[in-house]
Parts: sequence; C-alpha cells; structure tokens
Amino acid sequence: DLHDFITVSKSKEKMSYQAVPLGAADGPKAPKPTILTIQVEKLRLIAYFGFWGFVAFSVIVSKITVFPNMSCVIDGVDKFGADCTDLKRVFGFNNICINWDYAPSVQLTGMVYPIFEYSFLLYILLDYYQIKNDMLNGIFPAQKAKLMKTMFWIKVVLVAWFRMIFICKVTDGPITIGALEIPAVVAHTLGFYGLQWGLVLVAFENVLYLKHRKQGMWCFSPESTVKLAYLYLTLLASLTALKFIWSASIFASETSTPIIPNSVARYFDRGWMILAAVCPIFFALNGMKKDPPMVITIVNADVRK
Repeated sequence: DLHDFITVSKSKEKMSYQAVPLGAADGPKAPKPTILTIQVEKLRLIAYFGFWGFVAFSVIVSKITVFPNMSCVIDGVDKFGADCTDLKRVFGFNNICINWDYAPSVQLTGMVYPIFEYSFLLYILLDYYQIKNDMLNGIFPAQKAKLMKTMFWIKVVLVAWFRMIFICKVTDGPITIGALEIPAVVAHTLGFYGLQWGLVLVAFENVLYLKHRKQGMWCFSPESTVKLAYLYLTLLASLTALKFIWSASIFASETSTPIIPNSVARYFDRGWMILAAVCPIFFALNGMKKDPPMVITIVNADVRK
C-alpha cells in the first residue's frame, strides 16, 4: 500500500497537498528528496485535450484514407463514405466514433489514444489521493472516503476498458466464448459503455468532493455551485442511462428495433457529448485557478550502497 511509505498531509499555510516520507531523518546525511509539484486539475485538462486531439487526428485520417474508399447500396441507391458505416446501419445515425472504426484509422488512432488514457488515469489516481488527504485532515468524511476508495478501482477498470474500441473492431467477425457468440459491434460498444459509466462515477466523486470543499465555480457562490453540480450529475447520469437503454434495446431486439426512436436518441448522444467531453474542460480550468497544488516528496526507503 502506498500509504505504508508516505503520509499525505496538507499544509495549512500554503494550502498545498504534500506527500511526506515516513521516517525521513533530518540532518546532513538524510537522503535528498525528489519533489514534484502537480496541479491535479491540469492533468484533467491535458487528458481532455488528448481526447479531442485523437478525435481530430482520426477525423483527418478517415477523410483521407477511409471514407473516399467506402461505397455501398442502400435500398437500391448507391451510397458513399460516411453513409456506409456500420454505426449508421445499426443505430441509424453517425457520431465521432466512425472516424476510428475502420483501417487504417483504427490502428493509427490507437497509437495516439494513450495520451488521453494515461493522463486521465493519472488524474483519477491523484484526485483520489487529494480526497484522501482531506479525509486525513478532517475536511472530507471518512465514510465517504471509503466509498471513494472502492470507486477508484471501478473507475480505473471502466476507463481502461475504453481501449477495447480499438481491439474489437466493428469489421471483425463475431467473438465466440463457448456457446456464447458476441457480434463485433456489440463487443465494440461494450468498451464505450465502460467509459460512459466511468465518467459518471468521476462526476459523482467530483460533486461529493465539491460539496465539502465549499468552493464556488466562476461567478457562482459555493451554494449555487453545489446545486448546479447536482443538476449536472443528474443530467449526465440520466443521458448515460438513456443511451445505454437505447443501444442495449437494439442489440436485444431480433428486429433491431430500439425502445427509443433513433431520431430522439441522436439528441441524447449530442447532449451527452457536451456534458461528458466539453463541460469538464471548464471544470478543469476553474480547478486550476482555485485548487491548491499537490506536492509529492519521493525518498528511497534505503540508502543505496
């Protein structure tokens, strides 16, 4: 456990999060520490720039190498490019995912994608220790901190599963596990489900933490900020649930008929994208302005011989 090696404390004067090594002796023979100063919300900003960066990269690659070579016949009419995607065939409309669904874009985008994944997972890790630090200092309730510890591992797994969109391609054949056969588009979508619910858990954690920090956002008072945060969480969770129900009903129906009309689901999809992939950029900018930095001190447990 990382806590066996470091005790996390919060400097009241400088309002910074600091990792202090246990048993580090003072004096001329004490090991020299490596000190890292990190703005946690800056990592989230980097992660979301990484997300939109790989999206932009995939759009460029697809427009050059994929869509010019796609053609199909739908209801006796020749179609080309984005009109021939599996996403439009199954769900009735396209979204940004079509840009990394086909070779060579899926392979090339998969090489750029880790910028988002690793920076976002690092944000999740440090955000958890930021909350744990406040728990140790009596700012955040211990019972809720235990919930955050459980949620931490769930978030890591769900967010990491998003990489399955590059492994289970929509153009692959069905995946057979014993007597179970999973269509490629279903396996591909399962990875996206992971990210969707992972982001809901991140928002849930952010809202609980915001409530106890009593910090306003932009021009809003702390009280108004908390109310808006709960509204945001409710909308994000609701749209995520509706998207899940809609897509799952297509997979479960023998006629691929969704419970929610595709014409309505299209707006759910766009609204979710704004809440999940645009709004957090502004949350991160606000956090960079108002949150104290995290200071991590690293000291080797034993002196090297």
